[in-house]
Amino acid sequence: MKVRLALIIGISTTVLSNAFTLFAKTPGKNLAKVRQSRTSSSQRKSPLSAEENDVDKGIVGFRPDILTLRGGDASASPFISKILFREMLAELFGTFLIVFIGTGSVSSAIFTDSLVGLFQIASVWIIAVTIAICTTASISGAHLNPAISIAFAMVRPSKSFNWTKVLPYSMSQCLGAILGSWLNFVLYGSSIAAFEAKHGILRGAASGIKSAKCFGEYFVFPVTTTTAFLAESIGTAILAFVIFALTHPKNDTVKSGFVPPLIGLTVGGLISVLAPLTQAGFNPARDFGPRIVAWFAGWKTVAFRSSWLYIVAPIVGAAFGAALADHVLFADHTSGD
Repeated sequence: MKVRLALIIGISTTVLSNAFTLFAKTPGKNLAKVRQSRTSSSQRKSPLSAEENDVDKGIVGFRPDILTLRGGDASASPFISKILFREMLAELFGTFLIVFIGTGSVSSAIFTDSLVGLFQIASVWIIAVTIAICTTASISGAHLNPAISIAFAMVRPSKSFNWTKVLPYSMSQCLGAILGSWLNFVLYGSSIAAFEAKHGILRGAASGIKSAKCFGEYFVFPVTTTTAFLAESIGTAILAFVIFALTHPKNDTVKSGFVPPLIGLTVGGLISVLAPLTQAGFNPARDFGPRIVAWFAGWKTVAFRSSWLYIVAPIVGAAFGAALADHVLFADHTSGD
């Protein structure tokens, strides 16, 4: 099973890598001529135009020693291959870290009893999110979540990040989640099998949720679909609100360097409150990627039970929370670029 899954993951990674490479290639000589023409024309601009251009870059790029406000390089466009490719790699690595460390704590708690209590698991998630943001923010903006990427494109679009980057970012985030979850399966495979044998769990049956929950998230009775949807929407809305509020250019907190741990603490707090209801997803990639691994590992239809909810609810919640921060809390300070 592990060999087959590893082969599938390897093939998928190769295919996606080739796709990234093709996507990142320079469109050709015509584009080069266009760039050269633009460069020549920009050199002929008046000093006033140059000054306005510098001001615009300053707004978009912000300061290099803190979190980028919207993600990526301010001078980047989807046609600059190396920059976009690096951003995609950053999103992949960051999401990999979150899923590998975060869901690893869930596996550790369920299958080895190494972690006791929800707060210990939440604490590991705090560490995972903080590390992932700190290591990738300067390159991609550390979205690490398709719902957050969509929220940035909707609420705070810019030259450095807009709808053209949502799909590449989301693909990278999902692939990172798949790789992180697959590695956890490789490491905890025997422990999972022993747990299932001890408790009489069949992966393809309804009882398989007891072991599948180390991959995707699930809610069970008495939690209803409506309650679960509200929980995931509200949780992601709060997370997005914190992210957008902390990274707003008029918020001086961003200059203190405490943004990554504050976001991590937000995730930990939300897990402590909402995980008993829905396992606290708040991230379509973090949920859907591990479900793919679970399906190939034998959980089959159980793996995708209610998966739509953990995709739609975070997207709805993230858009609401982001709009609340930018268009309500900082309404008088928000300015487009």
